[in-house]
Amino acid sequence: MMKFIRQELKNLKSPLYRNSIYISASSMITAVAGFIFWNVAARLYSPEDVGVASALVSAINLVFTVSLLGLNFSLIRFYPEYRERAVGSSLILALAASVVASTAYVLVMGKSDSLGKLFSFKFLLLFVLFSMTGTAYNVLSTYAIVKRKAEHSFVQSILFSLRFLFLFALVSLGALGIVSAFGLGLALGVLYGIIAVDGIRFKPDVEYLKSSLKFSLGNYVASLANSAPNYLMPTLILTMLGKEETAYFYIAFAVGNLILFVPNAINTSFFVEGSYGLKDMRRTLKKAVAFSYLYLTAATVFVWLFGGLILRFFGEEYVNGLKLLRLMVLGGFFVVPVNFSISVLNIGKRVREVVGINVLKAVLFLGLSYLLVPKLGIEGVGIGLIIAQVLGMFCAILFLLI
Repeated sequence: MMKFIRQELKNLKSPLYRNSIYISASSMITAVAGFIFWNVAARLYSPEDVGVASALVSAINLVFTVSLLGLNFSLIRFYPEYRERAVGSSLILALAASVVASTAYVLVMGKSDSLGKLFSFKFLLLFVLFSMTGTAYNVLSTYAIVKRKAEHSFVQSILFSLRFLFLFALVSLGALGIVSAFGLGLALGVLYGIIAVDGIRFKPDVEYLKSSLKFSLGNYVASLANSAPNYLMPTLILTMLGKEETAYFYIAFAVGNLILFVPNAINTSFFVEGSYGLKDMRRTLKKAVAFSYLYLTAATVFVWLFGGLILRFFGEEYVNGLKLLRLMVLGGFFVVPVNFSISVLNIGKRVREVVGINVLKAVLFLGLSYLLVPKLGIEGVGIGLIIAQVLGMFCAILFLLI
């Protein structure tokens, strides 16, 4: 084992690990910056402004997630073949989708009592602009990763993390000040991304769009299925167990997902390298999985020893989520093979299997949690997650063997 570790430490400058390190660091910075941003906002703005702004920022996040249309996956898989033609086409299509989705949101929600007072033509333009900015930010970040220059994505995340500074200057705008601070942070990242990129053709490439259409839509559905349970679970816990248990669940679940950033980053980097056509993909896959498991082993020991201290940082009562946090870390040992299997299938453009695995996991996770939570409390979510991932792993292995 020590020989393996020493050998892999020598390879840290390889694209696989180098990209992984920057992707992990970017994710960590984004998570911490989000906590700082809302903490500062809560101190400077009224609860009403924070409440409205949190809904609008969540809507912006949703809009640019929906607007990507799975093009972030296609950009990784098809970039080695189409290069900057793929980037320009992805940007144009995603930005167009962002305009449609953000406009539809404002027109619908503008009639509600909570947002009706904010609605105006200027507000519409601002919301659409920031939604487009978020979409461009994500595409440019993916572009940096796929070019094996994830350090640019890392710099983008640092610039985005500075968004809390704008909060001090925009207090007079109320909720719109918070939303504007968020949007200006995204704009800083986009500005750097534009400066850092080169050779993008801002022209739709019909050949690329035809080649990637099925792949994009398939991964779009798979991505939504993969993330849907995370968005729905707080509501499920709230209706079954109440507000306090929901709070314990939310913090433990967020910390558990934070711990999985590193294996997810290694997996993304592997997907990039595999799309370039690895000569020895099996060997690289083994190394990536082994490094992920090495990290998870260390993380598991850390959580068992210090997990309570981490949760107490949010409040003494949040230690009630410790069992769930431990279950989530254990579940990571099954998440890793599932995610790497999905990357292998995506490299082979087997998008149907990718959709099937993610839909299966989503149905099992939600269904099992619905059955187990009333009996076991929030720990039922952890057990449901593990069972869903185990069955997803067997399904993925079966697909790979076919």
